Amino acid sequence: MGADEFTQGRPHPMIDLSLRNKRILEEAMDPEVGVILFDLVLGYGAHPDPASEMAETLKSLAGKKLMVASVCGTDADPQNFSRQTEILKELGVILLPTNAQAARFSAQVIRRKK
Repeated sequence: MGADEFTQGRPHPMIDLSLRNKRILEEAMDPEVGVILFDLVLGYGAHPDPASEMAETLKSLAGKKLMVASVCGTDADPQNFSRQTEILKELGVILLPTNAQAARFSAQVIRRKK
């Protein structure tokens, strides 16, 4: 969602999560969507508390859609990696260490559902 079409006239979705939250809800309504896969990038220039900002959206999907994510960051980031991952885990998000692992896991889940 960092393409030009998503950033013209508004902050990048890494900063303003409203487009991301809206898109997640839209995708979750599609019966063909088996997994909601996303990542969070922490650090300066990113949203100050992305997991909390996404909490309402993700809470509404708990138990309805499988949610898989990776978080790129450290505890030294302003958002604090441990805090962000704890929030996501409490919301039922399956966390994997990298976006590549999260994507592979999601693909395996989808293959098994078919």
